[in-house]
Amino acid sequence: MIESQQAKPHSYYLAQQLHVEALSADMVQLRCNTLLQQNIWQQQRRQLQHYNQHLLLNLWHAAMQHASMHDELQQLKLDSQCDGLTQTLNRNFMLDRINHNISVAKREKSQFALLFIDLDNFKPVNDQYGHAAGDAVLQQVSARLSAAIRDSDAISRHGGDEFLVLVNNVKSTQTAIAFAVKLVNMLKQPYQLAEQRISLSASIGIALFPAQGSSAAALINSADSAMYQAKQQGGDQVFCFAG
Repeated sequence: MIESQQAKPHSYYLAQQLHVEALSADMVQLRCNTLLQQNIWQQQRRQLQHYNQHLLLNLWHAAMQHASMHDELQQLKLDSQCDGLTQTLNRNFMLDRINHNISVAKREKSQFALLFIDLDNFKPVNDQYGHAAGDAVLQQVSARLSAAIRDSDAISRHGGDEFLVLVNNVKSTQTAIAFAVKLVNMLKQPYQLAEQRISLSASIGIALFPAQGSSAAALINSADSAMYQAKQQGGDQVFCFAG
């Protein structure tokens, strides 16, 4: 004999329904919390990306400022050492180089030569073609001299159309004279200006350390004196100081 199932009271089904609804509410709440957390993470991620971009931008600006400051410092250093027109050494820095060479030559018991170069009849270039043309000639002169020397040598613009060339480790007076003659021949090649070519010559005086001067000032004076001897002989030639 089959026993009849006893009908469950209405409160049972109501409790079941409330339980299901409670579970559904919990699920909805969990889903809402999940979505809220995801939204918070996304906002934090966007903020972090924004901060990172801002940081990278600041770092880029800092790098650019550092590069700019480095370039400015390099330019200031260059300006303090070089003649603004010819980019050769200026007079003060050349004096430092000569004094340094004197110290080295004394220690190593070697000799070096100082060449004093003056362009012949340069003033008419400025008078006839203008100072811009004269400046262009001086720049070409410095470029030719720079191409003719070694890395261990040095060039300076001494003033106006005068240049000094410091030649290291000269073996003899004849070696210095041969090099100076090479420069004279090179400097009398035509110079190209905007609309014409002009020709100039140069006079070069030579002084050797230690024979013709034991200090920078003495060497410059000796080379200058020899240069004027070359001028008095008509220019376009080389004289070695014989005092």
